[in-house]
Amino acid sequence: MKKWLGGCIAVLLIVSAAAAELRPFAELWNNFSYYDSNIERKGFAALLGRFEGKVGLYLFDSPVQLYGVYYCLASQSPDYWDNAVYSGSGIRFKPFEGQKSSGWQTAWIPDLKVFAESLSSAFLKDTASGEANRRTDTRYGLDLWHEWNLNKPDLSGNWAELWANLSFRSTNFSYTDFNSYIFYFQPKIGRHLGRGIEPYIKADMTMSSKADYWLNVLDYGFGIRFEPWRETTDKDSLLKKFKMFAEVLSVAYLRDKPGDPNKTVASDVRFGVDFSYGR
Repeated sequence: MKKWLGGCIAVLLIVSAAAAELRPFAELWNNFSYYDSNIERKGFAALLGRFEGKVGLYLFDSPVQLYGVYYCLASQSPDYWDNAVYSGSGIRFKPFEGQKSSGWQTAWIPDLKVFAESLSSAFLKDTASGEANRRTDTRYGLDLWHEWNLNKPDLSGNWAELWANLSFRSTNFSYTDFNSYIFYFQPKIGRHLGRGIEPYIKADMTMSSKADYWLNVLDYGFGIRFEPWRETTDKDSLLKKFKMFAEVLSVAYLRDKPGDPNKTVASDVRFGVDFSYGR
């Protein structure tokens, strides 16, 4: 299925570019932070960078997007899963794009995306261990990113962000075929204190039908961030969504705890920078 999906996307990209005026797009997310436990183990105490990007074209004059994609992790940690690049191609569209919202409760619906991606893996550390696992993965599902009251905000009201992703994965780059789903749900709700200062509460939840503890975990708590260039009038500025943040979180396991006590953590402290473009 991976070869079929990748081949179809490549053909559609070529045909789209040849038959219509090019409509490129780019969507980037970058996060570089210190993590006390990273919900991996006691004493993780390391820097970890997460970098994601999608760059592609609209298919003809439709809302369908064809793109190349990468998901990259780089860390002081020696583990291969914290030092990896997953890259490939994808296709997605917004089935409800253009639908008018009747309020904040339904404002997120036009941003819901249906996607399919074909990915391959490469590792920056402990390569032999990483390459002993499945080297390709096919994913399809739903993805959502939405913001409330952050562009030209009403400073007297709350603000919120939500990233959610539900995907079925063929291998998830694990040592056996995965053939299951993973659901990520990550809301933030906060207040404006003026001059780009934004305290908030947050929750990051991961759930799966698989019993692995790292796929069924919740971290929650509070944070504060500073967005110095949020109010720039240049919507294409790379710094518009630049954030400096700090968070203090508690951890809850939704299924069994790790068998190793050193991998059972109760909290995490994080601070770093986060910036995105095109979303």
